[in-house]
Amino acid sequence: MSHRPRRQRGQALPLVLVVAALVLAGSLALFALGRAQLAVTRAQVAADVAAISAARELRARIGEAAGEPVATSGAWRARLAAVAVAAAAPAGARVEALSFPDDGWPPMSVQVIVSAPGPRGLRARAVARAGLVASAVLADDGAGWASGGGYAGPLVLRDGKPMCPSVAASFDLMDAAARADGIDLVVVSGFRSDAEQAVLFRRHPDPRWVARPGHSRHRDATELDLNMVAGGGAHAWLARNGEGFGFVQRYSWEPWHWGYVPGCGSRGAQRAPGGPTVAALPGWVPSPLRGTIAVAASANGIAPVLLAALLRSESGFDPRAVSPAGAQGIAQLMPATARGLGLRDPFDPGQAIPAAARLLGGHVRAFGSVPLALAAYNAGPGAVRRYGGIPPYPETQAYVARILALAGAAASIGGGPGGDGVRLIRVAGRFV
Repeated sequence: MSHRPRRQRGQALPLVLVVAALVLAGSLALFALGRAQLAVTRAQVAADVAAISAARELRARIGEAAGEPVATSGAWRARLAAVAVAAAAPAGARVEALSFPDDGWPPMSVQVIVSAPGPRGLRARAVARAGLVASAVLADDGAGWASGGGYAGPLVLRDGKPMCPSVAASFDLMDAAARADGIDLVVVSGFRSDAEQAVLFRRHPDPRWVARPGHSRHRDATELDLNMVAGGGAHAWLARNGEGFGFVQRYSWEPWHWGYVPGCGSRGAQRAPGGPTVAALPGWVPSPLRGTIAVAASANGIAPVLLAALLRSESGFDPRAVSPAGAQGIAQLMPATARGLGLRDPFDPGQAIPAAARLLGGHVRAFGSVPLALAAYNAGPGAVRRYGGIPPYPETQAYVARILALAGAAASIGGGPGGDGVRLIRVAGRFV
């Protein structure tokens, strides 16, 4: 039997100790790394929660922000920061900064930087961004084509009642604003052919209450009977706000009958007898542009407030604006699009505003939806059809949400059934 020399056994001992020390150091390093990674994870989760909470607060109060100037951004940042701080605190995290990273007002996203305690007195840092998105998909809600009345174009349904797409799109704006105030608007009647009107007249042959066949405004697909049963505050709400969305109460004795003044398109605009020819515009619309916006919108079947919101979002009403992509003027039209609209000078608001109204009005009639029309203006109608709704581009989704807020339809900013219109859109610089 051979024996290892004592000298060799002595030489092996230091090697064992070195290996043991390396193993111990590795274990300690892994432990420290684990603690560091845990701190980073804690910071990221806290950042996500803080950003989403702040975005939800923004979503709930976006209508207030839309009516205020950009000068109030500091107060809004402080208000949302307080919400973010409260959301991050349970994780032992601290909000270091909150900002509005996208351009334009009101803000459509919130970014937070959060830190959490780490090993050896260090702090792990994480960044999260959450924003508002508008959700709308193409829907087969068409009711065919109107016939037997004054209007002979396509019909879409709201609450099961037919109307022209322009009226439906503006009703959606008004309905969203009403819901934000706790009012539910219900369409009881829309387009009626002369034959349908004749049936009603035979039942109630009193021209004061039921127009004779061929004389009813309902044949034009611009008239809506809303919440015919008194109560619930709907009629009072309409009296205060209907004009702002292009609707006017046609008859003093019928608080439920509201007509859409801009009509169903360029040849469908109607003057309200004894009433305004244009809808009221918000105070943030510059005085020199108010008349041009109102007339252009009315001529193309869109609510003036919608056109005004688009122009404010596009350029801040700056007629000399030029984007990095080459979009020009107050309506930010690309040169090829401007030429297609017959626009000679995109920097002339007198030409550009009617051109923008023609383009947006065409999209409204094509899609029967304000969110989809806005998405088509921003990303092109082909993208809307290709994705079957608002394209999944963060820029387009924020664009639609901002204009809906400016137009008073913040309640329609949502993430689909059961959604709250808020999405975590950026984490530590990576889109998700």
